[in-house]
Amino acid sequence: MNILIVSQEYPPIGGGGSNACMFLKSEYLRRGHKVTLVTARFKDLPLHERLSVTNLSLAADDPEAAMDIYRVRCKRKYKEHCTFTEMLDYVLKAIPVCSKLVKKEHFDVCMVFFGIPGGVAGWYLKKRYKLPYIVRFGGGDIPGFQERFKAVYKVLGPFVKQIWKEASGLVANSSGLRDFALNFCDKYRIDVITNGVDVASFNPGQRDEHDTSKEVRLLFVSRLIERKGLQFLIPHLSRIEKECERSVTLTVVGDGPYRETLEDMARSAGVQDKVFFEGQRDKKELPGYFARADIFVLPSMREGMPNVVLEAMAGGLPIVMSACEGSKELVDGNGYIAGDDFAATLIKAINEGKLREMGDLSKKRAGEIFSWENVAERYLELMEQAIEER
Repeated sequence: MNILIVSQEYPPIGGGGSNACMFLKSEYLRRGHKVTLVTARFKDLPLHERLSVTNLSLAADDPEAAMDIYRVRCKRKYKEHCTFTEMLDYVLKAIPVCSKLVKKEHFDVCMVFFGIPGGVAGWYLKKRYKLPYIVRFGGGDIPGFQERFKAVYKVLGPFVKQIWKEASGLVANSSGLRDFALNFCDKYRIDVITNGVDVASFNPGQRDEHDTSKEVRLLFVSRLIERKGLQFLIPHLSRIEKECERSVTLTVVGDGPYRETLEDMARSAGVQDKVFFEGQRDKKELPGYFARADIFVLPSMREGMPNVVLEAMAGGLPIVMSACEGSKELVDGNGYIAGDDFAATLIKAINEGKLREMGDLSKKRAGEIFSWENVAERYLELMEQAIEER
């Protein structure tokens, strides 16, 4: 197949969707498909780049398989996130680039990240060139998911439904996200294809073993915004220590607009010496953090399917997370899904005394269930079906 991918986020910019885009394109290339990506330019990244399976170090079915990356000049201030204005700027500039490529390359199918903004380009290419497209939801592209886009989606809601209607496939990365999408519009089929994880990349190697009966080290990795829920954990650290009868620390890896509030929260609760704010860290540093932690925590209010939990699982950590989207798929014997009282669930997990066993199960589940190879195969099946129905 000749596949066009439209995504405003691709490493080094973006978050979970960017990560998924990177691994999926590698799996497509590995199988001998041709891939072209139209993404956003950030700072001095090249406008055009050609990557072969050789320089990507992939063992592929077709050694000639290659990927072209086209980066469009657009407004993009931060690597980790963007505004709606920046999304709009990207898609308006990406559509002419995609049009030229479609005329030249004769693509079989288009995959877009996400319904907004990528879906706008997919919808246009379908109308103009009859190119079928698959939409991979990210969460924030579904009206109602992010409060900051509430007013925008109130206006764009009818057009979002048109994007969904014209798509040859709609994909959510968790059953929870699918349910959320269906609450907005239940007229169209939505498949669930989970995120994947490269287990080898997040293997911590030699674990920093210590006596968890005396000290338990919690780890949180994500962007520091209110939705991620650390306000449900930090003020309760003293209570957790008391009920577990051991020292408990929390390492926070990530940065964002909510950091100052969280630091003030730690001081107000008298646990500033228990919470370590590490700031933003490169992905390659995460295995070291996994090796030094005992439990991975995610008290988030809403997710699509959190990649970082998959990475922590690959790193061999037990998981305690809120009942947000993705939790049902990720946690099954390898941790706990918390109810309204996150601290109470964490206390139960610590006192149960099976952290190492749950961590081993996390790693097993990550490797056996959530491989990118399996994930890519399901997307390719959808693409083949879209081409047949074209």
